[in-house]
Amino acid sequence: MDEKSEKNLDQVAGADRRLNTLLKAGRLFEELDGAVQPTLPEQARGMIQVACVEEDCLVLAAASPAWASRARLLASTLLAEANRHLPEPLKRTRVIVAERLPDASDRQ
Repeated sequence: MDEKSEKNLDQVAGADRRLNTLLKAGRLFEELDGAVQPTLPEQARGMIQVACVEEDCLVLAAASPAWASRARLLASTLLAEANRHLPEPLKRTRVIVAERLPDASDRQ
């Protein structure tokens, strides 16, 4: 039986332009989340995360409706911090509830 070596994600994506675009976007959102996390109160870190950017909107994901309420209270601070790391300023935020957020240790 052939032993196949594991390939990293970039190798799997290869020349697939759409998949490479998605991977790049995912990495950018992770970097943006990494920049925003330190501005959150310690207990909120990981419970509120950057989900994505849609046009001029920073989308925040919260682990529960209660954390979503907290995210809305912190939204202007998080938007300002996100804008420090983006070439084009965002104008608004939106909060969604995503009950199963990835753990910081799951991200690599």
